[in-house]
Formats: sequence, C-alpha cells, structure tokens
Amino acid sequence: MAYANLDDLARAATGGWGELAQRASATSATDVPVAGALLQATAAGADRSPWPPEQQLAADAALLRLHDALERASRHADTYLFPRYRQALPLAPALVQGSDLPSVVAAIALKRLYGTSVPEDLRRGTQWADDYLLALSKGNASLGAADLSVAQPAGQTRVQAPAKAIDWSRY
Repeated sequence: MAYANLDDLARAATGGWGELAQRASATSATDVPVAGALLQATAAGADRSPWPPEQQLAADAALLRLHDALERASRHADTYLFPRYRQALPLAPALVQGSDLPSVVAAIALKRLYGTSVPEDLRRGTQWADDYLLALSKGNASLGAADLSVAQPAGQTRVQAPAKAIDWSRY
C-alpha cells in the first residue's frame, strides 16, 4: 500500500503536474512527451479526447511510473518504520493520513523520479523527509498514535515495570 497518492506527489513537485509529466514521460528520445494537463486528466479519469491516442498511451505509461515511484518510496519508508511499528504494519489509513508520512513519501518519490540527475536544491529541499524517517526509526518522532514498543537506543535496554507490590521495609 502506498502511503501517498498522486495529489500528494503533485503538491510535492514545485512545477505540479507539468513537472511530474516531464519526469515520468520521456525516458528516451523516442518516447512521446506528455502534457501535465493530460497526465492530470489521466490520473483523475477525466475526458482525454482532445489528445491524440499516442499521447494518451504515453500518459498511461507515465501514470504507471508515478504509481511505481510511490510504491517504492512507501517500501523505503517501511524499512524505517518496521523496527518500531512492526505489529501495526501495514499501517491503518487513518494513522497514515494523520501524520506527515504522505508528504514524506511524496517527497522521496519525487526525488527518485529524477534518478541520478537530482538538482541540488531538490536534494536539500527533500532532506527533511529523510530526517523525519530517521527520527521515526530512532523514536524521536511519532506517527501520532501510541507507540507499540519502546525505542531502544544502541547499546542500552530499557525496561518498563509496574511499581513494587511488596513493602520490604517491614522485614
């Protein structure tokens, strides 16, 4: 299950649907470029009759690439979530939507759509997403629900126990 949707991804992109169309459509010189409006119409299931069939097919392929990027970014987030939230995985949709996880996954998916040519300003602009996942993993941040386990710092073990039931001062 992807933690973010296409609208989250479009909000993460500075150029919106146009930027997503550019990143997801032309993967080689022979591919047909996709307009942002066509990609948005394809995602919404709207009327695409104003565009030629070859552009519609290219938009379908671009949409699949976007969904794949969101799925991969969600699996990446799961690697950070697993140590603390393994009993709760897959996460409930209400828990996901009540946290910053959709924005984090969208930012990571956008960065991955750029491949090896990630601009430095995008890399710096999405660093917070990586930091947030790291903070979740370490127990410095929470998804907003009661954590199912206590985060364990490296080299230490924390134990929670109820108060003593025996009064040893009488013996």
